Formats: sequence, structure tokens, C-alpha cells
Amino acid sequence: MNESIPVEVQSAFERSEHPFHMWDGIRAIPGGLEDILSERLRMRIRESARALKGKSTIHLVGCGTSYFAATAATYLFHEIPGCLSTSSDAFEFYAYPPAGLNEAAVIGISHTGTTKSVIQALDLARQRGAVAIGITDGVQSAIDQHTDYAIPSSMGLERSLPKMRSYLTSVLRTYLLALELARLEGKDVSGYEPVLQDSPRVARQVLDGLENQMRELAQACQAVPRRILVVGAGPQLATAMEGSLKLTEAALMNSSAIQAEEFAHGAWYSVQESDLIILLAARGRSLEKIHKLTTAMRLIGARTWVITDDEKEVGAGSFTTFLPDNIPESILPLYSILPIYQFAYFLALERGLRPDNLNLSDPRYLQARTLIRESI
Repeated sequence: MNESIPVEVQSAFERSEHPFHMWDGIRAIPGGLEDILSERLRMRIRESARALKGKSTIHLVGCGTSYFAATAATYLFHEIPGCLSTSSDAFEFYAYPPAGLNEAAVIGISHTGTTKSVIQALDLARQRGAVAIGITDGVQSAIDQHTDYAIPSSMGLERSLPKMRSYLTSVLRTYLLALELARLEGKDVSGYEPVLQDSPRVARQVLDGLENQMRELAQACQAVPRRILVVGAGPQLATAMEGSLKLTEAALMNSSAIQAEEFAHGAWYSVQESDLIILLAARGRSLEKIHKLTTAMRLIGARTWVITDDEKEVGAGSFTTFLPDNIPESILPLYSILPIYQFAYFLALERGLRPDNLNLSDPRYLQARTLIRESI
């Protein structure tokens, strides 16, 4: 191994062919979900949920993938316990904090447990009287010293630089926090507990069932799209953001996420036939809007890929991926990201890239990353 390469990125250079670490990370997702559902971690989650009871607001903070997990969580906190929750980039939260933290709880999410902005946000929260809860995959990490309660996993850090397992295990921990808080407040959680308990099996089923289709889609995109737009609303906005990031990191695509209503309010005017538009069509209040956007994109001639749990979504001109149709909309982010992970991985292979690499084989990017990492 080249000694000039920082230790924290050396894993990006360890493999030169399939399966890369990213593939291992994708395949590890069901096992990661099983780990979170273990009784040991459920006990920690129940203890943390008791600290959330009676709080005026639950703020969830993170950076990158962890921020997207925080965003997914807010919808379930609204839906089951019925409490106000927000998601923020951890730096924004720390630099421009909201009022009323003395009556709030702050949940900080960091895969490593060492993310500077998350630690700063949690410290600020505690200084202002908030309850601080940490979600991490790091073992005995710094986050333990900056929270009142910590909910670690036992699987450790991912070797792939693009993170997948940690995203979904963080999402599941926040979902279980929302469920346990609702249970403490006497709410009916019978429609959610069995679905979450079954998440490892369903994730494995989705991954196995869609692998060949995602290979075919990546092959069909050999003529690389000019850009990829991932469009979602509600809980699927988190999927759009996380999916776009993985397409950028692994396949080095010009990829952006956009909320469906904002896409309708003008962003679509720049769409061209060479673009790929990924539309997250979950059954719920945003479904009709996504249907109309899909039809509009077909009229323009853009390539469209619809990821949906609606069996009626079969239209000419779209590549369509079907998800299980018995999952509550607020929990569907556990599965809607899976085909995008696989597609990003296979698209990287089709492009002759190492998906673990993040363009770090170019010394300029490696130097730039070193400089950027000093601030995070």
C-alpha cells in the first residue's frame, strides 16, 4: 500500500475488480438490520425513547448520508408518536441553532462517531439543556462522551467509502425510537412493529430480486446520461438525496436530488433527452404528482426510471422497478434506496470505475479530500 495514501482511505485501493467493498456493503444490509433488531439494541432504544417523552421538539442532525437518514426519520416521528421533529445538516444546526433547545431533544447521527459538526451540535444541545442521543457504528467512539444516550451497532465501520449499510441501520434505529416513543404514549403501533421486525427478510428479498434488473439497467445506460435527477417527495425525499449522492460517489455521475414540487416549479425546463430522471412513486399523497411528472418527462423524451410500490405504474417509455406493496409509505425508504445502490454500483462497473475509489486515484482529488477533511 502506498504510504502517501491516508489510512482512512486505503480501503478504497484494496480491490481492483468485482466484488468491491461497496458490493459487500450492499449485501451486508440485511445483516445490519438484524443487528439493530437484537434485544441488546432494542433495550438501548427503549431507554433512549423514554428520554424523548414530553420533549417539545425532536431535532435530528447529521452530515451527508447521516443527514439523509435524519430526514427520513422525521416523517415517522410525525406519523406515529405525533411529535414535532426536524432534520438539519449538523453544521447548520451548530452554526445557526434553533430556539427552545432547553425543551427539546437532539439526535446526532454519525457513522464513525467522530464527525466534527455532529459532535459540536450535540455539545451545543447539551449546553442549552437539551437531551442528546447519539446514533453511530463506531465502537467506543467520541460520540459516547458527548451524549446522554448512545445507540451503537455491533457491526463496526464500513470498509467502502460510499456508505450503504450505515444509512439503513441508522434509519431503522430512528424508526424504532419513534415506535417506542409512540408506545410509551399509548399509541397503537401494531401496524408498524411487525413490518420493522420483518425488514431484514424484505431487504434481502428486494436485493436478490432486483440484482439482474439493475445490471440490465446499468448496461442500458452505457451511453452515459448527461446527468441524473432523482425526484421524490415526503419520505422519499431522503431516498432521492441518498441515491443521488451514491450515484455521484460511486459512478462519478452529475447527479442531483430534487423535491417533486420544486421540480414541477421550474427545474424540469432544463431536462434533455440524454438525461435520466429517476422518479420515486410511492403510494401516498405525492403519487399523483409523481405520475404527472413522469408523463411530462416522457413527452419531452427524457429517459425515465420509476421506482414504485404501485402495481398500476406501468407506462410506455419508462423503466419500472416494483417494490413490495404492503409497506407503509413512511417506512418505504428502508427499501426504495436498494435498487439505486445496486444501479450505482453496476453503472460504475460499466464505466470502468472502481466504485470504492471516489476518484481518489487522481492525486488532485486525494489532496483536496485531505484539505476538506480537516474541517469535518
